[in-house]
Amino acid sequence: MTTMSKSCMHLHFLILVLLFCRVSPSSSTFLYNNPVVGLVACRPHQLQALTQFKNEFDTRRCNHSDDFNGVWCDNWTGAVTKLQLRACLTGTLMPNSSLFKLHHLRYLDLSGNNFISSSLPYEFGNLNRLEVLSLSSNGFIGQVPSSFSNLSQLAYLVLSSNEFTGTFPLVQNLTKL
Repeated sequence: MTTMSKSCMHLHFLILVLLFCRVSPSSSTFLYNNPVVGLVACRPHQLQALTQFKNEFDTRRCNHSDDFNGVWCDNWTGAVTKLQLRACLTGTLMPNSSLFKLHHLRYLDLSGNNFISSSLPYEFGNLNRLEVLSLSSNGFIGQVPSSFSNLSQLAYLVLSSNEFTGTFPLVQNLTKL
């Protein structure tokens, strides 16, 4: 095969991929029913972590017509940057949850889920790119972990309607709130 024909094949493939992609300049929604878009938008290991995360919970209240509704991935890196799974998960959020493999998250909304008297895992502090974190009405108990002081990019934080105890003195480190 000549170099010219290889170039034409690559160009045709690229055009085909672009025709199937309906994405915005900075991020896209993973469309479960269209594997071509999924392959372009989200890295396989990110999709695996998302699937593992959802499998950690009872998801009967979730929208199963589109398993990845509420998931956005960066078009350039393929990393999951936004996750919005409201009011559909039931179970215990464990410190070793696959959620904490999604290090590129900038937006996380897990409000209204039933995390059955879970403590907030310390590992939330490892998601240090978060700009928005909404964990309201989840049944969390105990103290807010000191690792939250690592979330220096946070501009929006909602922890209301949980059963937290103690103080939250680390707010001074969260200067963008």
